[in-house]
Amino acid sequence: MISSNQTKSLLESMEKNEDPSAFADALGLLEKLITNIINNPNEDKFKHIKMTVKALATRLFNIREMAQLLTCLGFIQLEQEFYLPDEEYATLLENFNTIKWQHILAQGRVEGPQQYQRAQEIVRQQQEAQRQYEKEIKEKEKIQQQMKYDRQERSLVKEKDSKANDLQFGAKVKTCEQLGINKNNGKRG
Repeated sequence: MISSNQTKSLLESMEKNEDPSAFADALGLLEKLITNIINNPNEDKFKHIKMTVKALATRLFNIREMAQLLTCLGFIQLEQEFYLPDEEYATLLENFNTIKWQHILAQGRVEGPQQYQRAQEIVRQQQEAQRQYEKEIKEKEKIQQQMKYDRQERSLVKEKDSKANDLQFGAKVKTCEQLGINKNNGKRG
């Protein structure tokens, strides 16, 4: 599985060698294709990216290293298409935000310096939110694991019978039965 850092490095390398507008457009299209796969994981038709489709050929596959990027995302190349096997779905998910963030940055570069600064801030905020989310998930997993250990530990300890202790000090309390009072009618005897 390729890491998101490796994907980012490949995207940065690709961007240096491509027309900024064409690169931003290709990433936008790729992001849309990946979003369709994520939103419809059981629909096989979204897992195929055909090189013979004119829009894909002119907007996506005109980028030189696009085939390499798709392979890094978990797609396998067949004759005239790329296909995402089910076992590579996690790789695609892991790298989706990297694609999305590079698209935001590439689009900002195309639109000018102010838009690029704005895009950088958006990406920074999204990355921080992602880090916070991952931290919360790890903390939740840690708590769940500790709860599991606690349950296992409690199951190994024998529970004692819950019996009141006969105290040797304090008020000598007697029950109704000890005094000979019938609880039902309140009379002795």
